[in-house]
Amino acid sequence: MQRKLHRLLYFIGMREELAKTLLSLPHGDNDRLPSVRTLMNTYKVSSGTVQAALASLSKAGKIQRIQGKGCFWVSSDTGNAQQIFPQAIRPAIRETIPEKLERLFNEDWARGELKADVPLPLMKELALRYDVSQSILRSFLMDKVDRGILARAGRKFFFVNKRDSRSQDSLSELIFVTRCNSWGGFTAESEREMDFLRMVYKKAGADNYKLILLGINEKNGQIIDRSGKPHKLSDFPNAVGAILSTLLVMQPQRLLHLFAGVKFPVSVWWEHPTQTIPLRFVNKQNWTFFNSTFGPIPGIEMGKFLQSKGFGQVVYISPYHDSSWSVDRLEGLRASGISVTALTDEEFASPWDYKQIARSKVAKFSVEVYARELVKKKIFSLVARNKASEQQPLVCVNDEVASVLIELAEEGKLHISKQIFGFDNSAESYLLRLPSYEFNTQALVDHMFYSIENPDAFTGTKKVQQILGSVIEK
Repeated sequence: MQRKLHRLLYFIGMREELAKTLLSLPHGDNDRLPSVRTLMNTYKVSSGTVQAALASLSKAGKIQRIQGKGCFWVSSDTGNAQQIFPQAIRPAIRETIPEKLERLFNEDWARGELKADVPLPLMKELALRYDVSQSILRSFLMDKVDRGILARAGRKFFFVNKRDSRSQDSLSELIFVTRCNSWGGFTAESEREMDFLRMVYKKAGADNYKLILLGINEKNGQIIDRSGKPHKLSDFPNAVGAILSTLLVMQPQRLLHLFAGVKFPVSVWWEHPTQTIPLRFVNKQNWTFFNSTFGPIPGIEMGKFLQSKGFGQVVYISPYHDSSWSVDRLEGLRASGISVTALTDEEFASPWDYKQIARSKVAKFSVEVYARELVKKKIFSLVARNKASEQQPLVCVNDEVASVLIELAEEGKLHISKQIFGFDNSAESYLLRLPSYEFNTQALVDHMFYSIENPDAFTGTKKVQQILGSVIEK
């Protein structure tokens, strides 16, 4: 306990010292701070220390953090970032060519455009894609070779992957933990959850892994198999890694603590606000976290797509605004520069809440229908008599809400814009021919396996990896 306290005090001291050092540097209002990596290299501190120092400065009103662009000093007179960088006049960021190249390369990786198991496109193709000369691109790629991120064979570059040198003669055991009920049963609550399960099994088979499928029993904090039998991690001495899904796990920290002492790589789908990840796990070298749905990025991506279509004003509709993901998507839309009218309700946080009410009211086979009727009533109360929703494009917090809106319009109960957009890219969105943001579950699974096989690939970089999606038009 005493050792942990000393480490905590040391971390706090480093954070405060770095924050003071940054404040003492010459800077003007609206100047951009150095990148996290630059600060790490300059002051020889960890990513966690830099992030904590920046968070401290942000909380004190000294800097403003703009998603995807960096941190900026704010006026010492007002100390108010929103006054210094109002939405319409945020400072234009002049990227250097190396910064632009790094950003575009990382975005392609985060979207799954660049894959770990196939060579990169030829330099001629990449140079054209990134709008740089082949000589600059070659230097950029060779730097990644020197850092152990890429390898080179002749004219081809590819991501370093230790799986290629692993023996394929025998199956390696991989622990896979999802939520479950008290007797080990599992029922998918969404298409994305089912897709994730299916893709993990498919990838495990392709990579010659034997999956050990377990569930977290949140009532007693135990991990159990599908027959309900409790297990300890010592029951699996041959496991070479673990994949943990926190989707609909209400106390995800308890799941993490079960694996706190393992030496093998742990890859976590963190389906909760990223700021709630315990810092002790972020700092572990053998742990990597992946986020695809939380934060403002999905909203920002949707906003950019809408602007590319010529839309400058939209209506955002959410009956789940008691959740951070609904709030994040709204904030992301606004951060993209688009004007947003928000029609939201904060009574519930997710479709799960409506289903829980339905389960207490009706028989099991009627739950989905009853829950949808509850959502339908809520959406009608939000949208009825709102003139903006008749004229401006509608951005729905998910495809289900978009589907309910269309249903209400077809019943003649609502008059709404024909331009409707959603999030999830569900099967229903294809039936409705609804443009929708896809959260890219395939890239999520591919990257989680890559981090299991190459845990040191993220050393010195972000241990919370963002998976980027895109709007799919039908």
